[in-house]
Amino acid sequence: MSEARTFTVRAEPLTASAFGPFGQVVGQVECHMELREGEEFHLDVLSYDHRPVRVDHLNRHHRATQALVPLSGKPAVVVVAPPAARFRDDGDLRTLRAFVMDGASGINLGLGVWHEGPFALADRVDLVNVQGRHVEDDNEVAYLERDLGVVVEVAL
Repeated sequence: MSEARTFTVRAEPLTASAFGPFGQVVGQVECHMELREGEEFHLDVLSYDHRPVRVDHLNRHHRATQALVPLSGKPAVVVVAPPAARFRDDGDLRTLRAFVMDGASGINLGLGVWHEGPFALADRVDLVNVQGRHVEDDNEVAYLERDLGVVVEVAL
C-alpha cells in the first residue's frame, strides 16, 4: 500500500461568524441543541492527551447535536466540514476547516457536521461532552486515508 498524501488545513480562531456553518460557539451565541428520532442527551467528560493533529477519518451524527466545552481554559483544535460534503473524492477536502478553541469557549456541532478532534494543544484537555446517548448507533464515518489515500494535518 502506498503512503498517504497529506492535505493541510490552516487553523483559524474560533469565532461565531466563522464557525456558523458548522454550529454555534458556546459562550458567544445562543446554542441550538437538537435531538431526533427518540434520541436523548448524554453528558460526560472526555479527556485527550496531546498528540499530533493527524486526521485519517471524520465522524458525523444525524440524531443529536454535540457540544464540546473545554475545562480549565485549555486550548484545543477541531477539524470540521459541512454536512453536504460526501468525501467520495478529493473535491470535498477543500471544504475542511480547522478552528482553535482557546479554552474560553466551546462548540456545539450541528446535525450532520463532519468532525474530528478536539486535539489538545497543551499537555491535555478535558471537555464537557453533550451528545446523543446512543452515539454508537448514530456515527457515520468518512475514512479519508483508507478511501481517498489522504491524511489531514493542521497548520497552527
